[in-house]
Amino acid sequence: IMKADKENYLRQLHIAESSLKKLRKSHGHEKEDEFTQEFKQASKYVKTSNRFFAKLSNELWAKGYFKDLKDSLRKGNFMILTNSYVSVIFFTSFLSIFVGIVLTLFFLFFSLSIETPFIYLVDFSQINVLIRLLQVIWIIPLTPILTFLVMYYYPSAEKSSIGSNLEYELPFATIQMSAIAGADIEPSNIFRIIALSKEYPTIRKEAKKLMNQINLYGYDLITALNNIAQASPSRDWTDLLNGISTTMRSGGDLAKYLEKKAETLLFEYRLKREKATKSAETFMDIYISVVIAAPMLMMLLLIMISISGIGIGLSIGVLTTIVVSIVAMINFVFLVFLQLGHKSM
Repeated sequence: IMKADKENYLRQLHIAESSLKKLRKSHGHEKEDEFTQEFKQASKYVKTSNRFFAKLSNELWAKGYFKDLKDSLRKGNFMILTNSYVSVIFFTSFLSIFVGIVLTLFFLFFSLSIETPFIYLVDFSQINVLIRLLQVIWIIPLTPILTFLVMYYYPSAEKSSIGSNLEYELPFATIQMSAIAGADIEPSNIFRIIALSKEYPTIRKEAKKLMNQINLYGYDLITALNNIAQASPSRDWTDLLNGISTTMRSGGDLAKYLEKKAETLLFEYRLKREKATKSAETFMDIYISVVIAAPMLMMLLLIMISISGIGIGLSIGVLTTIVVSIVAMINFVFLVFLQLGHKSM
């Protein structure tokens, strides 16, 4: 289009040039988001891990180890081979040995205290170097062991998190799927619409996986539904996919099945919310008793013991630090439980 004609069209349509630029910009972002590359090459860290530990990982895998890890990686949407992840675990655990050595050297010469200054040099005139080394050398083997356990069980935790998110989004997504199915469109387009939607992030990823099974691997819809159901960390999502597959094979009414399933899932969701509300009320009562009233009484008791001279010989500043630390730990525990309860809801 000529520049003069373009200006004329914009004037007739009452559209400013700036508005047109914003429209182009937003359209470009949408296109970029829709066709984002989700499958990438292995990172340099994974390649380095494989270079050092691939042989060991393959040998352990051949002997039947890490079978449960494979299931967690698959259901946790980890885009990495099991052997490669095992190599990453070994390599990271190996590197953590050096972290343990650094921590051991630090605590060999420095010590922590609840009084100021909180970090001070160890006086080797009062303690033998070998005795001090025996007190802190356990950090070296403990660090790789903890690293190994954390990395080993992380996929399982991620799998549980994805399962919780699926169960949270499922009632509302099923309602939308029921409405789409009622329009008598081809069943695979139901999941295509969900995959393009941004309202349900976790189910959107599952729907994309299903569409990849159809468009990239050439499976029919029923086979793709069965494959995704087997790799799902959520029992409700698995039941829904299996139900859709059974309904299609038997020639049943898919819209009616999804409508009934949505009612059931919504009823279960309401029950979970009521249970979570009652749990929150119980936590509130416990919190008021344990975190607000108990520390005040404890502080008064410790001060009275300290003043009377019968006690433990700690100053008021140290007692305050101890009580504040205990309260902070209890608050942290309560926040963790509330966050877990919120996710499960």
